[in-house]
Amino acid sequence: MQPTTYRLTLVLALRLFGIRMMVAAVGAVVAAVLLTIGGSAVIWGIVVSVLVALLVVASLVALRWPPRLITLTEVGYRVHRVRGAGVRAGAWAQVERVDDKPSPEGGTDLVIGLEHGRTTRLPMLLFGLRGLELQREIRERLNAAHGYRPLPPAV
Repeated sequence: MQPTTYRLTLVLALRLFGIRMMVAAVGAVVAAVLLTIGGSAVIWGIVVSVLVALLVVASLVALRWPPRLITLTEVGYRVHRVRGAGVRAGAWAQVERVDDKPSPEGGTDLVIGLEHGRTTRLPMLLFGLRGLELQREIRERLNAAHGYRPLPPAV
């Protein structure tokens, strides 16, 4: 199996993009005011303009390539950029269970239980419609790592 990367859902990426664009709009207004004042404020206006341009470019890049959240490989998984996820990486041999559990904030978390009581918690909201695909693939990779196969059909 090839490594698979799951990224932030487009809905949340667009929400973050909108917030960044509002900040950029406020920055553009501040830059325009500083540029029209004249004097030494022009230098600050140019600095703010450059920062606004960098924010817009970074926002477009983040929208085009949303941040990675989890990568699944043959040997295990690695969590990226999810605060409070718990264990950030684990081998399939260490995984004891995969569950859906209600999160304290509301919603549902995907909980990967490891040996010695360690866990990884990922909010399903971050994955959008691909959350079910993520669960299915984790279970498939876990079965493959432990050598489990589907039973043949009954004759």
